[in-house]
Amino acid sequence: MKVIAITGGIGSGKSKVSNYLIEKGYPVYSADDRSKQLLLEDNIRLKIMDLLGSDAYTRDGKVYLANKPYIASKIFSDDLLRKKMEGIIHPAVRQDFEGWLNKQSAEFIFQESALILASKKPYPFDKVIYVDADLDQRIQGIMKRDKSSREQILQRIAAQPQLEDHISQIDYIINNKFDDSLFDEIDALIEDLKNDNYE
Repeated sequence: MKVIAITGGIGSGKSKVSNYLIEKGYPVYSADDRSKQLLLEDNIRLKIMDLLGSDAYTRDGKVYLANKPYIASKIFSDDLLRKKMEGIIHPAVRQDFEGWLNKQSAEFIFQESALILASKKPYPFDKVIYVDADLDQRIQGIMKRDKSSREQILQRIAAQPQLEDHISQIDYIINNKFDDSLFDEIDALIEDLKNDNYE
């Protein structure tokens, strides 16, 4: 069993790659989706409220909800807060991922995460795939999806690991041109994995 990371900046197309792999029958763990659930667990919530204040969550009756715009505004404007937040979330995601991984038996297992390269103690992946895409196309897509301003998006992009800073950790780069050629690249990658000549 090979455990493979899928990473890349916001809006690059990681989820599209993951969804295609799921369609092909491969197990994919979404660190982003799971982290949103983990944010609601009491032990994590209390740590984040201690770090960012009570405004980090709202309440709907007895149910706590993460105040994502507030959290984003705090951590993407303060590097120290962001690193402390990552220090809470990264270990929780890793533990959750390892529990999920223990239940898998497929030949190739994938984890999708924007922050794999930023983690001080990442899971020891067999290979790391980086999804890259044109910056302007990424920004336009995020603006439509999240209703965020260009300035907010650029702030978030700047806070994420950059390709050029982590090139030595990356085994394969997928260039997402936002067309069907993306699926051809993924198919070629899977063939390389099967032939074990993925360099």
